[in-house]
Amino acid sequence: MGKPTDIWLITNEGSGSVREELLSDLHEACESSGLCIAERTTFPRESIPTQSELEARGIDVIVTLGGDGTINAVVSAMAGWTGAVLPLPGGTQNLLTTRIHGDASVHDVIRAFAQGEAHRVRPTIIRCDQGLALAGLLVGPGTSWNEVREALRAGDPGQMLVAAGKAIENTTGNAPVRLAEPEAGERDGYPILELIPHAEGMDVAAYHARTGADFVAQTWAVLRQEFREGPHDTYGPFDTLSVESTGGEEIDLLLDGEPEHGDTRVTFTLDTCPVDLLATLTEIAP
Repeated sequence: MGKPTDIWLITNEGSGSVREELLSDLHEACESSGLCIAERTTFPRESIPTQSELEARGIDVIVTLGGDGTINAVVSAMAGWTGAVLPLPGGTQNLLTTRIHGDASVHDVIRAFAQGEAHRVRPTIIRCDQGLALAGLLVGPGTSWNEVREALRAGDPGQMLVAAGKAIENTTGNAPVRLAEPEAGERDGYPILELIPHAEGMDVAAYHARTGADFVAQTWAVLRQEFREGPHDTYGPFDTLSVESTGGEEIDLLLDGEPEHGDTRVTFTLDTCPVDLLATLTEIAP
């Protein structure tokens, strides 16, 4: 990637940190690095370009500025493409970009790419019938806690309180999910499971809400945008894992933060990213 390259920029200006200052910084970084934003798409208002559109324009690098959900949508659309996707941190948590860039800023990532310091990688991901997850996914009725975080991100305290009430109601009122095959953990299940991919398989964080103190701890973790600090047990690693509803209900999912619905039993498998990503870390965890 040694010489300046035309890029197709895809931004999601509704993502956590995509504001005018960050967009300005991105444009400045591209200009100072000699990169040309040949085409631009504002997602989801505009459709992600097709592979044939990219080929017609002679562009083999997509740059995304958004959260994990935006990157997921682009990667899913680009499966099998011979080009590469350069994700930039523009979301609330930026789990995927942290995995491949560390804590580097947008400016630092763009500069490294322009100087030929980025390299192609295909990290491990998780796949199920509902789609793929690059950074991780959540399973179970407790996925509604994500609405609390969304209200926090929107700066709406009233909606945040409403969302917290609904999250507690869903967590306690709907059937929990359990690790069915292979069997692990409590057979009565958990309100929410988090599946995290890495080189050796999938780890599962099984979040519980057994007491009032657990609810307080989970709420406090969400309010600080540190969901993973909530009370939980850990299992794995697994190459394949089936999760089922203990009450025969459809299972709620969040794939990289985007909601989906599964059957009463959903199987997850370890896979590799279907398109090359451009990473700036010298070594990444596969």
